[in-house]
Amino acid sequence: MQEQAILRMSVVKVEQGMLKGAVCNADAETYYAYKGIPYAKPPIGELRFKAPEPPEPWDGIRDALEHGPVCPQYNERLEKIDTGSEDCLFLNVYTKMLQPEKKLPVMVWIHGGAFYTGSGNSDYYGPEFFMQHDVVLVTFNYRLEVFGFLCLDNEEVPGNAGLKDQVAALRWVKKNISSFGGDPENITIFGCSAGASSTSYHMISDMSQGLFNKAICQSGVCLNDWSYNIYARQRAVQLGKLLGKDTEDINELLKFLRGVPSESLINVKLPTVVTECPDISDVMTFSPVIENPNLKVEKFLSDAPINLVKKGKIAKIPLMLGYTSGEGIEICRSFINSLSFFSKTGILLPRELKLNTSLDIIKQMDEKVREQYFGNKPISLKILQNLVYLHTDSVFSYNIRRFARYHFINSLKPVYFYKFKTETERNHTKKRYKMDQVAGVCHADDLPYLFNIKCLNIPLTEDSKFAIEQVVKLWVNFASCGNPTANFSYIEWKPFTEEGKYCFVIDKTLKCDLNVDEDNMRLWDELYGEKLIKIVK
Repeated sequence: MQEQAILRMSVVKVEQGMLKGAVCNADAETYYAYKGIPYAKPPIGELRFKAPEPPEPWDGIRDALEHGPVCPQYNERLEKIDTGSEDCLFLNVYTKMLQPEKKLPVMVWIHGGAFYTGSGNSDYYGPEFFMQHDVVLVTFNYRLEVFGFLCLDNEEVPGNAGLKDQVAALRWVKKNISSFGGDPENITIFGCSAGASSTSYHMISDMSQGLFNKAICQSGVCLNDWSYNIYARQRAVQLGKLLGKDTEDINELLKFLRGVPSESLINVKLPTVVTECPDISDVMTFSPVIENPNLKVEKFLSDAPINLVKKGKIAKIPLMLGYTSGEGIEICRSFINSLSFFSKTGILLPRELKLNTSLDIIKQMDEKVREQYFGNKPISLKILQNLVYLHTDSVFSYNIRRFARYHFINSLKPVYFYKFKTETERNHTKKRYKMDQVAGVCHADDLPYLFNIKCLNIPLTEDSKFAIEQVVKLWVNFASCGNPTANFSYIEWKPFTEEGKYCFVIDKTLKCDLNVDEDNMRLWDELYGEKLIKIVK
């Protein structure tokens, strides 16, 4: 399953002009690759921090043989600064057929990386596994960290430029994907972590309506605390002060920030936000925000995600979503150096539970959580596994399942819920974190089963090839017809409903269970006041 030689060139026509791509071969499968396609005007100069503008046309035939530059960032996976370029709004299209008898289902991948790192490039998101199937795969870059998520609460920089980049990419796909053999009426958006949160944001944003037909959220939704920032204005002022401009005048700050070199806006380290009860999510310094609803600009998001979801303001489409069995490893990887941090009252509670809540109630909830997961044992290395289970639920899985419940009730569309437990030599992240002593699949360790990762030394054996084929088939089936086990003769993935909370366990052997992790979910339902969910008509 490795990419092999480029066989020849192929030209297609899109709205902006002609594109020359490559015809590639992998494992005896031929596919077409078009890389580095601009989907928006370069967001440079006066356009820095602003919403993207439509792409410009070109004359002649443009080469689409190499990826465009990535957004300036700290590349977390390779542990190095990647200066990239602010001119980074490019996408990549991979397709099995340019002129199929029937248009192919389209899968648009939104990369993760905590909104501050990552790209759509094939060094990590290699398309070869998907190109074993009749689909079109699209990946893309969007602006990150300060470039994509600075918010000044004014009409120049209302916030969420990175999410608006994603909308621009989806608009481009909707208009142009038929040139690559794709069906503009069968588009599935999917992502992991921040990419999954982004995917769910598109489901509740007016800007994204009508741009896709199905969604897959892997290890994240917009209800997770880490997926939105409630201190955006404070963070912007902190940034100015860090870089030498101590002002709360927004116009003055904007003029200053537009003039600083891009390297100064990479991997920014800001002081901790001082609150009575600190939050794990506070480490996300620049991320999605609730935009000021009074601003006279097109807004991506102008109400809290939970309010929109509860009101049923959500795309009425089939949804597949889930989590890995050891998501909490991502939080607990520095546990040994953070014993005192994890011991603080309230630190184990999600931020949403603590907002506008008295300290007495916070303490009571904190005690219930510690009793449930630790039996009130003190925080120590002896309960590391328990802490991983806790953060799997509190930081990830509970709100993912909560989103599933609201989506089913308010859309009445199929919801396919899963827990990912597959472990082979491809579970790279857990090994990199040196967390093999705890059980569970680490956050993002499902990605090597979907993509051909070339920039890291990740083995590929017969054992993992089977797992890859199984996982990719589930994803492609859902994108194709909305049913992940449509052509599986031996197993049925039953949809999740309020009456039957089915969860599909993705391991080397597949199974469909009811009420997975229900004891812990029941506790969080109690704390969030979510025992009963009313249908919004």
